Amino acid sequence: MESDMNIPREEAMYISRICWYKFKKVARLALYTPFVVCLASGTLKNDTFLSFLGQDNYYYKAFAKAYEAAEKYTDDDDAKYALRDLQRIATREFKVQDSFLQEWDADIGKKCTLNPITLKFTEFLKATASGKIEGVCAEKFETEFERTKLPAYIFGAMIPCLRLYANLGKELLVFLQGNPTHQYRIIIRNYASESLEELAKKNENLLDKLSITLTSHELSIVEKLYEKAMKIEVGFLLGQPLDQKSVIPISREHNLDEERLVIFFKFDSTCSVIDSSAILAEMTIVSAPKSDENQPENQPENQPENQPENQPESQPENQPECQPENQPECQPENQVVRLLSEVLNSTWDDICKDYTDEYEKCIDTLLLTHEKAEKLDYERLHKALEQLSDFEKRANTRVSESGVLRGLRLDGLKRVGELMVLQDGCKNFFQSIIKNEQLNADIHALSCCWCSDLIRSAFSSDGLDVVNVHANEFIFEENLSTGVIVSKVEGPFDKVQTFSEVLNNYNDDKKNLTVHIGDTVSDLLCLLQADIGIVINPSPNLMRVGNHFGVSFIPLYRGIIEKQKTYAKKDSTSWNKLSGVLYTVSSWAEIHMFIQGSIYTD
Repeated sequence: MESDMNIPREEAMYISRICWYKFKKVARLALYTPFVVCLASGTLKNDTFLSFLGQDNYYYKAFAKAYEAAEKYTDDDDAKYALRDLQRIATREFKVQDSFLQEWDADIGKKCTLNPITLKFTEFLKATASGKIEGVCAEKFETEFERTKLPAYIFGAMIPCLRLYANLGKELLVFLQGNPTHQYRIIIRNYASESLEELAKKNENLLDKLSITLTSHELSIVEKLYEKAMKIEVGFLLGQPLDQKSVIPISREHNLDEERLVIFFKFDSTCSVIDSSAILAEMTIVSAPKSDENQPENQPENQPENQPENQPESQPENQPECQPENQPECQPENQVVRLLSEVLNSTWDDICKDYTDEYEKCIDTLLLTHEKAEKLDYERLHKALEQLSDFEKRANTRVSESGVLRGLRLDGLKRVGELMVLQDGCKNFFQSIIKNEQLNADIHALSCCWCSDLIRSAFSSDGLDVVNVHANEFIFEENLSTGVIVSKVEGPFDKVQTFSEVLNNYNDDKKNLTVHIGDTVSDLLCLLQADIGIVINPSPNLMRVGNHFGVSFIPLYRGIIEKQKTYAKKDSTSWNKLSGVLYTVSSWAEIHMFIQGSIYTD
């Protein structure tokens, strides 16, 4: 999981804050568990809810023993006092939770046995308190000095549970607004309460105090324990027995014999960390000949004695007297002629600047020449995007004619593609789709990337070579690119046409459920044509254009809760194309939980 380390400088000195900023994205995945979705929507069955609350007693006992162990091993009197205070607060919180439970069912304590997924956390906490920590030799804690470090490790394993539920309560509060009859409003408000936040913060403050003397290696152990505990807790919520239908994960209700899941995605920036055009530009500049190559300033030492100074050696009869401007000397006849590195650098700068300036003008003009729509007006949006499609075609033609892409080696492109860094969770998501034998799924990359070989190479390992790539292509002569782009997917029109062609090529034996994942204006038509259009960190221009033509952008999680409410009433749900609603997410992990339902759990 990618860490979210935009941590304020004043908090970067505290290990508790560092851990939270690193792993809060993992905590957010708890929202996407079927149990929490049903809880937030108010549709969770009472028996399931009571079974969940019934595990609190086991958690409380595990926390009590962990506090006792921490007090036993610490040599700090202030820390001992703080630990006793925390035990008192934790006991109070448990009593509040238990009172809720008694109101629902006074005999629930007798009915609820220890759940295996609860046991996983309690055993982890017990092992940590006894010094059995993964990657740390047990003998390390045989001395009294080393045992004084155990309390910090214990807190690293405890805090994620408290912080996750405090954060979860705040996230779920929004679903109580305007719904005074929500049957789980009391428990949600308790998770969002100041008292639970106080308990979490006091634990975090004590962790910071206990960690002051730890080395950087020992602090890394705290981080690992924190991460593992957070993942176990997400797994706890994910593994709650659920005797009812849930709108997520999508794969849960998938009928292998009757349905087909078709996933489309944009490659550049949506999937890759760095835009492919920037990578191609860097490759051409680095590998291009320099102006001083083949033009030595000084006479070579082995120059023939009788050759007059400054007199050129004899040239072959057909050698041209001068080279074309901006080309290196002595270019072999059968080799693609390349621009000099200095010229390439300058040309790339001009191309990028012109593209950025003209793209913004194109978007501004597009919006000025069309009235704002109150609801989705797909036809007018389609018409308006003609301007963008024409612009993208002109931009690609300019790149081809400039010659900046000449001379790239095919084998070099493939090697660079194999080393491309993808967005965190992207590759893991696609691997899970391919490996899921209960899913009848196809994956298609729809990309305006200039070189489809680069994308194929990025997905050539780890079993991802089954990804279908629809993109532009280079022409190669003897392993070298000519600089000419074979245009196949240049803008929004080409993308949506390819999208339709892919679906039309399928047999009618199965019903298609289509998902499109993108982030720019060029993806807009496909996003709307898909049954589920998902936008990862939408670009400002996508939001501008979408809103102008009546498109609504809502967080995916909010959309899931609304679907769950409908699902509970009608016992069926549907995701429809051209609904005018697109769903926003901040990571591939959210998409993974939405479609697959299991991620980052041990």
